[in-house]
Amino acid sequence: MDKPASIFIADDNKINRLLLQSQLESYCNNITVAANGKTALVYLKQYKYDLILLDLQMPYFSGQELIKVIKQPSSVNLDTPVIAITAHTQSHQRKTLIEAGFDECLIKPILMEQLNELLNLWMPSPTIETSETFNKEEIETVDYATALLQRTSGDTALAIVIFNKLFTELPDQSLAIEQALKSNELGIAQETTHKLHGSVSFCGFFDLQILANNLETSFLESDLQSIHTNFTLLKNKISYFSQLKQSIIDQLYHP
Repeated sequence: MDKPASIFIADDNKINRLLLQSQLESYCNNITVAANGKTALVYLKQYKYDLILLDLQMPYFSGQELIKVIKQPSSVNLDTPVIAITAHTQSHQRKTLIEAGFDECLIKPILMEQLNELLNLWMPSPTIETSETFNKEEIETVDYATALLQRTSGDTALAIVIFNKLFTELPDQSLAIEQALKSNELGIAQETTHKLHGSVSFCGFFDLQILANNLETSFLESDLQSIHTNFTLLKNKISYFSQLKQSIIDQLYHP
């Protein structure tokens, strides 16, 4: 009997891991996840996988550091396809990642169509049967419940779990960024923004994603005026999102 296909996911963002694992479970039930680069390194040194997905920014070891280990001649996963996961879309980044040893780069939010194409290319099994998709116009209406249900393949229970986490996580992250900025701790503010950006990107919340991306870009450019302006816009949007809690939950229960 052939060995079941196996997939490894490393991402320090819990919401990202939940969503990506949910998207892949209809294709492969042998999925291993790691919450940081140190744990990922332990697994990747010991076990052979058919596909590896690595977030680029993680505690202890980044995706770029892990790919160096994976591509060593003695590595058990030397020939395993490795996919980089990133929230950034700079035109030069894909080329840089491919040169570093990655086989492909996935940009958040990751849609089922993207995963289907990737699995067709890199995995030996049949493709995922994708659920009904939504066009750009519908997504751009910022129907949060619909956007997240798309990412969870219609799993209402999982969507509710993620929303409840977001309703706590996003305001807390907004407050943490604000306090860090007041204390001039730009590194902490940037790190928190990156985590927030990852969450809303994976969920497909394009309005929040754009604002978070703008703020993260401001940190990368060290533009203090832009940082404060973009943070205010993001903070206000998160506040608005939080006010929609009951209506979003109601929509999930009664679509």
